[in-house]
Order: sequence, then C-alpha cells, then structure tokens
Amino acid sequence: MCRILVGLVGREFARTELSSLVEGFIGSSRKDPYLAGITGGRRESHDDGWGLAVAGFRNGALTIFQERAALPVFSDVSRELLRVFTGKLGMYEELYLLLHSRATVAEPLGTSNAHPYEVDFKLGRVWFIHNGSIDKLRASQEAGMDPHLHVDSHVAATLIAKYLSGCVAACEDLDQCVPVAYEKLYNEYAREGDALITGLLTYCGGSDVRLYATSLVRGYEGLDNARKAYYSIYRVWGDGFNLVSSSTLVDHYARLSSFYKSLRQQEVLKMERDSIKTLLSV
Repeated sequence: MCRILVGLVGREFARTELSSLVEGFIGSSRKDPYLAGITGGRRESHDDGWGLAVAGFRNGALTIFQERAALPVFSDVSRELLRVFTGKLGMYEELYLLLHSRATVAEPLGTSNAHPYEVDFKLGRVWFIHNGSIDKLRASQEAGMDPHLHVDSHVAATLIAKYLSGCVAACEDLDQCVPVAYEKLYNEYAREGDALITGLLTYCGGSDVRLYATSLVRGYEGLDNARKAYYSIYRVWGDGFNLVSSSTLVDHYARLSSFYKSLRQQEVLKMERDSIKTLLSV
C-alpha cells in the first residue's frame, strides 16, 4: 500500500511548482481517504518510509541521486529534507523523478526497505517504486533473496533487472525489453488482486536515462469500487511537466492548472517529455 509520483519536469516547473506538488504528495500520504476506504477506516496514512530518485540534466551533464528514509514523509525531518531537495532542483534543465511513500502491514521496516530500490542490470542500473504486491515467497526463489529479509517490491525490482539483463544487447533495446520484463513478472508472480503500479527509472550509460510507469492489476474488473479507486493512477500534464500519479494526489491535493485523465489499467508506459507511449497492453 503506497503512493507514487513519476514524472518529467522542466526547470521553470521545478522552480515555481514542484515544491507545491511535493507538499500535495506529503498531504496525500498523511491523510488518504482511499487508504481509509480499503482498510475500513483503520488506517489513513502512508507512514512507513519514503524515498526519491532523480536524474537531472544541467549544461549537458547528468546527475543521478537518491534519498530514502524510514520516517513518515510528513514528519518534520522528512519535510525539511524534501524542502532542501526541491529547492535545489530548479538548477536543472530537465528532471526525471520518482517519489514514493510506503504503508505496509507485515513486511520488514527500516530505511533499507523504503523505495526506490536501486539494482544493477547488465548495461546499467534501475530505480523501482511500487504500489501493490507480488507472490514474494515464489518470486524470491528466482531472485535468490531471503523473503524474511527483503520486501516483495525489492524482489520485484531485482527480477525486473534480471529480466532486462537477459533481454538487452544494447541500450536501444530497453523500450522493447522493459515490457517483456514486466509481462514476465506479472504473468509469473501477480496473484488475483495483486498490483504492479510502478515507476521505473533506467540508466544505461552516458546520458541515456528513461522513465517508465505501469498500471497492472490482476483481476482489476473484479475489485470493489474502493480498491479500484485506490489503484487508479492519473496522467497530469501541462507546460513543462508530464506526470503520472496515484489517485489521492490528483483527486484531493494537486492544484495544477493542467490537463489530467485517468490512465487505462493493464498497461506498461514510457514517459516522454510531452507524451506517454503505450509499450504493452496486458
């Protein structure tokens, strides 16, 4: 159970709007009516850690950095850290962004279990954020990971990297191999009701960074309305920004003068500066 934000933003948006967007994300993590809806009111906060990964271009040079914390994203310490981060992002001409807040019931806690998960693949590295679950006990066997020490999303990230390593011969293959990797993970390890609502940032050497998002939920049509609303994601776009977000942020907290629409379920998408391309429909 998590909230995610995936997107490409330009310098002007980073300078003028990003801090407000992050505040909205913090609010959607602190009080989420959709989480309350699927838990019968027993829980409304995503308070088990947060993290971000950002790839930024400045004067043709690429910088990639990551931060993770076990504290709630709405804690004073987390808010100040995010304020410092977002205040510095306006120096970049273009940003590729993943932001995640976590809520778990029985999975391991702590900073090392917060998203994004950073995993190497044959030609580079991926950063992965996830709302949902997979069959961890079976998937961890293929990943070679102890299911008692690692959360299912970390296992999923490791398998995505493994599948990419077995598919790519060159960086140009990523757009073909990412949907292959997700299809394998979904078909093998997503049980009925499991979700792969994810963001994936890839680095393949040089200045090759790419951003993907997915909206895969097995048995989506059979879910009740509360869970459908929780798993819905939206694309929000405008001048200098192209975002994919969890429903809570868009429905209750975002105040962007822009276009937005609910994305179709069962798709793997590539995020580009001004558009989204469907790579796979399951």
